[in-house]
Amino acid sequence: MKAVPTPHPDLKSAQDWAWQHQSSAPETASEALGRLYETVRLLRQSFEESLLLKSQSLLEDTLVQTLISMQSLSMNPDSALARGLERLRGDDSPERAFHVFSDHIEIRVHGESRGQWPLYSQGDYDSALKLARDLGCDVIHEDSCQLGIFSIARAHD
Repeated sequence: MKAVPTPHPDLKSAQDWAWQHQSSAPETASEALGRLYETVRLLRQSFEESLLLKSQSLLEDTLVQTLISMQSLSMNPDSALARGLERLRGDDSPERAFHVFSDHIEIRVHGESRGQWPLYSQGDYDSALKLARDLGCDVIHEDSCQLGIFSIARAHD
């Protein structure tokens, strides 16, 4: 049996490879996250049944599925890992963050407000999230708008 070399020096390369070689690409980010959720569910089930080797294999599959899910959300995994590790340091306030309120976005640097603008539509919200990712900023949802402030309005239409 031929060993498969691991030519992936960074997470982005691994993400690109996984995206190209998956059996079927998810059509939506929701579908990608659903697949990730199912893999994690199977992992927990095998762990609870004390199936160590199966749990380890599923944990590896979860890592790959996480990279695919991040691709479906247009996330760079190297940047995301750096931000996640930064949050592990325990800083209460991220260095740079977009704070999403129910009606506006506020940019804060070291906890100090540097600017804001109103949100009028889902497009404004999506553009703000893309800009935050492009600038390497954290996104913090304030109030109770974790699911997206405009998705609730669409559900009632």
